[in-house]
Amino acid sequence: MRLIKLFWVAALLLACASLLSCANKKAAGILYIKALESYRQKDFSTAEAFINQSLKADKKSKQAVFLKAKIHLFQGQFQTAAKLFSDLYKSESDNKDIQRYLIQSLIFLEDYESAKKEIQEALKKDKGDWRLYFFAATVAAKEKKADERLESLNLAKNALAPGAQVYFDLAFSWQSLGIDEKAKEYRDKCLCLDSSYQAFFKEEKNEPYGKIP
Repeated sequence: MRLIKLFWVAALLLACASLLSCANKKAAGILYIKALESYRQKDFSTAEAFINQSLKADKKSKQAVFLKAKIHLFQGQFQTAAKLFSDLYKSESDNKDIQRYLIQSLIFLEDYESAKKEIQEALKKDKGDWRLYFFAATVAAKEKKADERLESLNLAKNALAPGAQVYFDLAFSWQSLGIDEKAKEYRDKCLCLDSSYQAFFKEEKNEPYGKIP
């Protein structure tokens, strides 16, 4: 009889713990959303307060840790941000966003050797990301290596080239929907990447942007 009673007490405690865990995760989720909203509004102090509360409710939330690291980065707390990004990246080594933010924080810290190492590791996974070449160019500029900077910028430009077609298609799509403001926004982005598209943006009857190349 005593064993049965102990079993039910243990089961009740386990059920309570499970309910408490669910409640904590729900609260953490709500607080995370509030932190994210403040972050997007660039209200970083409020965002930090919310994300700290979120992590108190759910310490294992990796998305909350990631947001916390970004908040520190944009508050100029580069050392703290770099530590958070580095620790998070150890368990999320396939996450390219975390690695890019880690590189940025290392550049801000003027730890150029570590930044270059991370850039090279990132390029092994994705040679088509123009941002990595831009980071490399930034480091080269800081180190006053003009040739390396120019080479990296040219690589960034080559990686960006296919984006002109994407922006062209977006401009054409928004124009087809009659949203001229969005069409102009993407047209300008397209021409910034490749001025040769200028000919395709000439207004023609029933075909405002000409024929898609």
